[in-house]
Amino acid sequence: MRLLRSLLVVALALLLVPIGASPARADDSSVTGIALDPTGKPLPNVHWELYTWEGGEWTTLQFGPKLTDSEGRFTYDGVEVGGQYRICFSDSYYDVDFDASDGEQVTLWQPEVRHRDTCWRDADSHETAETWSPPADEPSATLPVTLPEQGFGMAAVNPFVVGTYLPGEPLTVVGQELWQPTNAAFRYQWMAQRDGSLAEPIPGATSATFIPTAELTGAWVFARVTASRPGYKPVTLPTPLSQVGTDRVPATAPLTVSGAAEPGSTLTASFGLPAGTRSELTWYVDGVPQPAATAYDSETSTFQVSAAHAGARIDARLRIHETDPEGNYDGGTDTFQRVQVQVAGSRPVEQLPEAPAPTGRAEAGRFLAAPTGLIADPEATARYQWLRDGAPIEGATASRYQVRRADEDKQLSVHLTISRPGWWTEHVTTSAATTVARTLQQGKVAVVGKARVGKRLTARTPGWGPRPVKVRYQWLRNGKLVRGATKARYQVRKVDRRKVLKVRVTVTKPGYPAVTKASKGRKIKR
Repeated sequence: MRLLRSLLVVALALLLVPIGASPARADDSSVTGIALDPTGKPLPNVHWELYTWEGGEWTTLQFGPKLTDSEGRFTYDGVEVGGQYRICFSDSYYDVDFDASDGEQVTLWQPEVRHRDTCWRDADSHETAETWSPPADEPSATLPVTLPEQGFGMAAVNPFVVGTYLPGEPLTVVGQELWQPTNAAFRYQWMAQRDGSLAEPIPGATSATFIPTAELTGAWVFARVTASRPGYKPVTLPTPLSQVGTDRVPATAPLTVSGAAEPGSTLTASFGLPAGTRSELTWYVDGVPQPAATAYDSETSTFQVSAAHAGARIDARLRIHETDPEGNYDGGTDTFQRVQVQVAGSRPVEQLPEAPAPTGRAEAGRFLAAPTGLIADPEATARYQWLRDGAPIEGATASRYQVRRADEDKQLSVHLTISRPGWWTEHVTTSAATTVARTLQQGKVAVVGKARVGKRLTARTPGWGPRPVKVRYQWLRNGKLVRGATKARYQVRKVDRRKVLKVRVTVTKPGYPAVTKASKGRKIKR
């Protein structure tokens, strides 16, 4: 399968720019391109292309995949002094995330946000890009390119074709049902390429199923599958290709899958392998290849279903091809089959990194708000469960939570379950915790008594707790401190006439933060 994909990549590259001879290289010269998002963050796993002007046309480097590294960079050594070059980036890679994969487990590169294909400097294509020409005194350069956001990224997997490639027999694209979002719209274009020519669309061949005619005998045929949805960057991926009309040796028995499709069981794929042929049977889980289970030239293959596969669709994809007298691949003789089973249960949730702590004052009576912006998709919805010291708080399932007395000296956090329309996988995370400080129960502060010169005013402080509490007093005249007036009682003086008196109290208790509160003012008339 990988060989076919590589052949197709080369074929598609031919559609873009003709191949040209490589320029002469200078040993001490190079060009480095950097793909950046609008915030300046590097973009890894972005296709890059270095165009060179030769023979009156722009040519490309014929190798791949050409992807930026973890710093969003690529470097090409040996550019020619005085040569003409153009750099372009395309955020269109949907295959293996090599940094997150190993020989046993494959993870696909599926970023949440995708960026617009952009060339240096801020051009939409290599035809309109700016040309860089290395001068003799400074033959090396670093050229940053900012790629604007174009939309959300789809979770696309390699489409597959089932059929024999014989004239009159149908070929059908499968696997697109595993793309997310599941509510994307699909378009199909079947392509034909004959030796020495570019691939061209087959007129009218725009459905998932295509029946090749005798006129296509000898042509290499594949389909381009395009998914689109408002708010998302469209995706186009090719199917495997093979040659129409060449002799085929069908399987002596069709592909079947037996066994219980449930976690803990074993699935067995079986088929009949004809003499003089070779086979490759690859297992896929929701479209992601499982290389450890791939079987070559064997009529059976097994796959162990684990708890991580609950709710998933598992494919067994079979490719059979003939061999030449030396036992090598006989090009264009492929036949393809697929069997898919649905595993019982629900798909496991996907764990997000820890979310920030709730915002707000962590005090009794105050409100805390759950973190937001964990998923870029504005159509995403969240379910909430507030936690006290890691245990669910009954009924606390809103985005905001009013802190209670029972929360004091405890840690509050919130567990979020996030869903996106058209995505079968839910995302979960728990926020960092915030500790609720113990706070005094606030009571009243009032001034009672006749507001006249010579009379006595008294500060009353009912309702403060938990008792016992200590109360300190400070009387104020027109908002300014009255020196020495620090008792609960205050005798009105002549200087207070036509002024406003109030009392400010500070309530304290060991282990609690102090609280200061003032009474309403009392105006002294006479």
